[in-house]
Amino acid sequence: MREPRPVTEVPDVVGFEAGDACEIVRRAGLVPIGPDGEDEPTTGIVTAQRPVGTAGAEEGTPVVLWTHPGKDAAAELDAPSPVKSAVPV
Repeated sequence: MREPRPVTEVPDVVGFEAGDACEIVRRAGLVPIGPDGEDEPTTGIVTAQRPVGTAGAEEGTPVVLWTHPGKDAAAELDAPSPVKSAVPV
């Protein structure tokens, strides 16, 4: 029979930058991963997680983090060039 692992509180990392969120999750004794078993996210802002923050989980439990590119990605996009209006202003 296996020994039960200690239970820890899952930190709520929604709204954090991905790198910071992963570090917080690891410090709680949990394992950050991306959706569908992908590697942990390294960029973007965490928009959702499972298990949810403040839930209890055994140490070593994976915590799935979903991210959105965030404000840094917007800076990398090319802005459309202005178009002259046919109507005089």
